[in-house]
Amino acid sequence: MSFISVEKISSAEAWKIRAILTGILLFGLIISIYYPYNILRFFFPDFFTNNSSCIMLNAFGIPCPFCGMSHALFEMFRFNFKESFYHNPSSVIFFPFLAIISLSIFMLSIFNYKISVRFSRKILFISVLIFLIIWILNIFFGHQV
Repeated sequence: MSFISVEKISSAEAWKIRAILTGILLFGLIISIYYPYNILRFFFPDFFTNNSSCIMLNAFGIPCPFCGMSHALFEMFRFNFKESFYHNPSSVIFFPFLAIISLSIFMLSIFNYKISVRFSRKILFISVLIFLIIWILNIFFGHQV
């Protein structure tokens, strides 16, 4: 039994999938271009003492797994992969993987198909393990400031 399958869908559902993907892409681009740190620091000047919008970094002094991803994405758009790796080591794997998955979902929706994922405990364990590895890499090698 595979955990990923491709299923036929209606054209209305395919349009919804494309609209959601487009919205997520636009939101991600806006967040990476207009860094939210300035807005958060304006409303919470005493809380955001680090030069980061990460709540975990400001509250506990420990970077979250995704600290530095906005800067890393910006550098990746400029094809500066060394700087992207500098801000968050997992970005050089995360963003291309995310782009391939998103493009695959979008292309399948054009032909009225969707990807269905069935999670098992094994898949969940592997996902959590990858998440922890990303976090550890970012704590030791990421640069959030």
